[in-house]
Amino acid sequence: MSPRPTDPGSPRPLDRALSLPVLETVYRIASLDLSIKERSAQLTIALREHTTDADAKAGLKWAVSRVWINPPRPAAAMVRWAIDHPEHFPDRRVMHTGALLATVPFVGSVLGQLGRSFALDETLTVPNLRRRLVARWGETSTVREAVGKTITSLRRLDVVDGGGNQPVTRRARLHASPLATAWLVHAVILCRQASSIEVRGAAAAPELFWADETTPDPDYPHLELHTEALNRRVWVPV
Repeated sequence: MSPRPTDPGSPRPLDRALSLPVLETVYRIASLDLSIKERSAQLTIALREHTTDADAKAGLKWAVSRVWINPPRPAAAMVRWAIDHPEHFPDRRVMHTGALLATVPFVGSVLGQLGRSFALDETLTVPNLRRRLVARWGETSTVREAVGKTITSLRRLDVVDGGGNQPVTRRARLHASPLATAWLVHAVILCRQASSIEVRGAAAAPELFWADETTPDPDYPHLELHTEALNRRVWVPV
C-alpha cells in the first residue's frame, strides 16, 4: 500500500463523544440544497437541541461539520456520495461509522487497534488502548481524553460494548450492502492515507471488524480495480 501525504486539513482526535441523533442531525443539514454558510447557520440552530448554545456554535459544531458538511478534501467525494445515496444505507450506523472512519483519522486508529485485538482474542480496556494510541499520536491531554470519547461514540453507534476499566467487546456485525461495502473500503483507504488497498481481504480490514464481510460492488463510482505486477489487484480511489 502506497502512503499518501497527510492532508493538513485533517481533523485531530475527537474532543467530545458523538451520538447517532447528533450525526443524523448533521447529515440532514448536509443534505439540504444550501450554501456552506447557510448550512452552517442551520446546523447551529439544530445542534441547540442536543447541547448548549455555546457548544452548538463552536466545539460540537466544529467536530461534526468535519464529518458531513466540510470534510477533508480527500473524503469529499465519498461523503457526497453517501449524502446523495441514502438508499444504500438502511442501517445508518454503518453510514455514520464509515464517515467517521474516513474523516477522522484518530477514529480509524482506534478501530484498527480494536479490530486487530479482536482478531487475536486479546482483552482490551480503555487504559490499554490509550497506551497504544499515545505511542502513535503523542502524549497529550487531547489524545488521552479522545480515546474514551471515541469508545463512547462507537458504543453509541452499537459498534462496541464496554469501556472505562471494563473490557471493550465487539457487538454483532452490522449489515452492509455490496455498494456500501465498497464505500467502506474507500473509507479505509482514506483513513490510512493510502493510494490503494489490495482487493484480497479489503472488506476484512481490521478497521471494518464491525461490518459484514461482503464483497465490494465494483459499480461504486469512486473506486477502480487495477492490476499491478504479479497480478496483484488493488482498489484505487478515483
